[in-house]
Amino acid sequence: MPYPRQRSNTWFLKRWPYRIFMLRELSAVFLAGYTVLLILLVAKVHDGRGAFKDYADTLQSPALIVFNVIALLFALLHTFTWFQAVPSALPVRIGEEKVPAVLLIGAHYAAMLGATIVIFAVALA
Repeated sequence: MPYPRQRSNTWFLKRWPYRIFMLRELSAVFLAGYTVLLILLVAKVHDGRGAFKDYADTLQSPALIVFNVIALLFALLHTFTWFQAVPSALPVRIGEEKVPAVLLIGAHYAAMLGATIVIFAVALA
């Protein structure tokens, strides 16, 4: 019985797509941490102004600012890679014709931009 082929622990460093795949997987750790921060923020807002002020001071620490920037970059990487995969994951046909990939990807970016504008408008109002 043949043994399975041995794979090195650095297999993902051999090709760029593998590196992106591993970064996308690593992004889940940072995005989960960011989600925990948001849940804590909601809990502190619910507890009242004093609790929120202490938490807001903590959020302004340099370590959490760096963490938020890294989480944002990972979220953007996750978004970009998912939008690139949409034409394969969700092929759309109109009659017998396939909708071009650039239209599907562009529609997703437009929807994200629209949602971002709405969120900023609500937050800044």
